[in-house]
Amino acid sequence: MSSPAPAQALRHRAPALSDCLDRPHIAAAFAEDALVHRLDAGGIEGVLHEPADRSRVVLGLHNPSPAEARINLSTLLPERADRTWHFLSGSMHTSHAADGTYVHLDAAGTVWLTAAS
Repeated sequence: MSSPAPAQALRHRAPALSDCLDRPHIAAAFAEDALVHRLDAGGIEGVLHEPADRSRVVLGLHNPSPAEARINLSTLLPERADRTWHFLSGSMHTSHAADGTYVHLDAAGTVWLTAAS
């Protein structure tokens, strides 16, 4: 039996070790009728979940690399560059630059973020 490709694994992995899925607006992004988009984030695995009503987005990012990685959220999701992202679960730190907010992921790190649409 083969395991799913890494991006597929992230796509089906809900935020772990947190109570965020107890919140209806977050759980809706993982419902069967939610829209799921795989993101091109260079070497970072990215997936965006949206509930059917598109009221919120939940962003999952995973760094499969053995080195720290950083992702510019404005470049990754330019249509949502004006959104305020909130931490759900995982591990990260952020930095700010003239071109946007960067999420820094440790080697093999995963983070889940959310923003209202």
